Amino acid sequence: MITKRPERILQCLPADWGKGWDHVHISCTCEDQTRADRRLPVFLKLPIRHKSITHEPMLEAIDIRKYLAEYGSSVNEYGSRILESVSCGGESGPKARTCDYVWVLNTHIQCVEYSVPFHFHQTGARLRRSVPDGHGGHILKIYEIPREYQHTQAEKAGLDYGVGIEIPACLSADSLSICKEPEEEGSN
Repeated sequence: MITKRPERILQCLPADWGKGWDHVHISCTCEDQTRADRRLPVFLKLPIRHKSITHEPMLEAIDIRKYLAEYGSSVNEYGSRILESVSCGGESGPKARTCDYVWVLNTHIQCVEYSVPFHFHQTGARLRRSVPDGHGGHILKIYEIPREYQHTQAEKAGLDYGVGIEIPACLSADSLSICKEPEEEGSN
């Protein structure tokens, strides 16, 4: 589950929630620095076993070092990291705002510094990136990326870091196949 309202989570939890259910993972989305600084102090203290941060739509560079320093290597009583991962993605859709690749790289670097798993899950519809200008310098170019390529282009950037949840290929955004239960040995 992804939320941008962590302040409401406590009042919405079921009575038997306790310190969280093992099969529930909640991520707090922070699209800019102001929202990160407002939401993360609340979110990271909540009784949730599996937590992550999502920067989507990523609208500016976001410095989360203080949260990574405090929660990135801390482990809860169940043996899980308090903060299990961080992911970034640009905005999709016809009126998408631009995501700058440098912002994504910056978050990736922060996660590597604090050994927190990182995933760049989609470029968004408009990705700004510095490219060589042919004269020894660089220019900023905005790439218009169709929805069907936003996940694969992010994957090609090669920024994923650390141990993540392994998703079967049949459940990936680029697959239309259906997952099948593995056949038992010796069955026909």
